[in-house]
Amino acid sequence: NEHVVSGADSVSLQFKNGAYREGEVVGTDPYTDLAVVEIPNLPEIAEPLPLARSDPAIGTEVVALGNPFGLEASASAGVGSGLDRTIPRSNAEQDRGFEIPDAIQTDAAVNPGNSGGPLMTLGGTVVAVISAGISASDNIGFGISAPLAQRVVPDLIADGEYDHSLMGVTGW
Repeated sequence: NEHVVSGADSVSLQFKNGAYREGEVVGTDPYTDLAVVEIPNLPEIAEPLPLARSDPAIGTEVVALGNPFGLEASASAGVGSGLDRTIPRSNAEQDRGFEIPDAIQTDAAVNPGNSGGPLMTLGGTVVAVISAGISASDNIGFGISAPLAQRVVPDLIADGEYDHSLMGVTGW
């Protein structure tokens, strides 16, 4: 997520075999909370996860992967409980009122440290990039949908940014 790597030129990533690699931040988009990190010399165990082409049906069983509260390699289960949600940006103080569209809602536990991890089906297809949890007691979390990520990420790789069409109008 953009809010995870904001201000960083490089980041350290750990893979499931325990190996660490330094990566370079090549693109970020604060309006979708997405970022791209390039990792040279990927370990052989690194395999890309397939991204869903469409949103999952409400009720689809999902797993949120990440490191909540620094607890490495954690998984929490739930269902996709809402589609096409809008969520506030993590760094919303910079652009008050701007929200991220096309988010997937889940009841899987999403806590600090899950950001950037996949929200995936039991079949291993990523349906969202985990972005926000309201709070642990609210039992609701959100991720940026895989279809939105598929639109934004190629431009982040090519140009380092994504050019949004914005009107500057907010409805109340």
